[in-house]
Amino acid sequence: MQGRSGTAKLEIVDVGENDCKVAGQVPARDGDGYESSALRLLDFYRFAEAEALEHAGLEREALVSNQRVRVVVATHGFAWKIPDFVAANRGEKVDGYDLSAYYRRPTEGAHELIGGDFGDRYSGVATACSGGCVALLEAGEMVRSGLADIVIAGGVDTPLSELIYAMYTRMGALTTHSATPETASRPFDVSRAGFVPAEGAALLVVESEESAEARGAVPIVELAGYGTAVSSGHITAGSVGGEIQALAMQRALDIAGASTADVDYINMHGTSTQDNDSSESEGVLRVFGDTAPPVSSTKGVTGHLLAAAGALETAFSAMAIHTSTLPPTANLKEVDHRLKLNDYISGNARHVPCRGVLSNSFGLGGSNASVFVRKP
Repeated sequence: MQGRSGTAKLEIVDVGENDCKVAGQVPARDGDGYESSALRLLDFYRFAEAEALEHAGLEREALVSNQRVRVVVATHGFAWKIPDFVAANRGEKVDGYDLSAYYRRPTEGAHELIGGDFGDRYSGVATACSGGCVALLEAGEMVRSGLADIVIAGGVDTPLSELIYAMYTRMGALTTHSATPETASRPFDVSRAGFVPAEGAALLVVESEESAEARGAVPIVELAGYGTAVSSGHITAGSVGGEIQALAMQRALDIAGASTADVDYINMHGTSTQDNDSSESEGVLRVFGDTAPPVSSTKGVTGHLLAAAGALETAFSAMAIHTSTLPPTANLKEVDHRLKLNDYISGNARHVPCRGVLSNSFGLGGSNASVFVRKP
């Protein structure tokens, strides 16, 4: 809310000759630094899960044995060092672990470790950067359909590795502002030049109204609507004119039975890449026209958590309603004149009544998702 960036010089892992040397890194605990590890992602997940369940007033042991409880989590998989990746695929142990199967199938391996306690009541999502949002969509449908009373949903990612940096560098998607790490992520700014990779986890408890009432739980927001749409024209580019992104937003509103007038704020996907910020703004214009509400991107503070981004930003959206405070876009000094929305929040947070928020998440390969949350 203070617009103070958490991105910094990449220190926890060597990404080789790649130009980008900036990241959103999870702070060290107890003064100890982190090493990139195949099991680090699992540590992040468990930490976030414990915090979410404590906040919701739930006991994990009781949830694991409750057949009316499910888990849906998005991830890209583990973050690999290249020598470890090579060693594992030779069948050699890495730090004492035989992870060869997980290296060949990184996403599936991650999901097996995260959701093992819940067996067939666990679902893994692998829709790239829309994953955390899609996990919440699936959770909403599970509760709406009566399949579950409670769903732990969200995303976790640890993309700080030479492999990931090399891949996104080849795509031309990473920031070129390594000399100024704190301001390297600058969504909507005229000088934006790519996204900042970041790591972390975000989980939310999605629960039926009846279940919450029965145990006296007070909801933060209602998960009212969600929509997806796929654009297949280009692996990294958004749809022309934001048409498909607009469709995801409209579907979220339609499922909620809401109109554009019910949206007081949009938490944009806002990666700080030239194409995303432009096509997303065009998509918002298609849905809202001149009546578009204020928008911002919290990636100016956090960087881009890839599969975890949508869950984290839905949590920010929920808190915007809960606290009547709209977060600013950090590092936004001059809005690109090609972006046509009326109100890109910059500078200070805005304290205003907030009833409903759209949160957008768009992934590589054209996976677009939006969720609409509103005041209970």
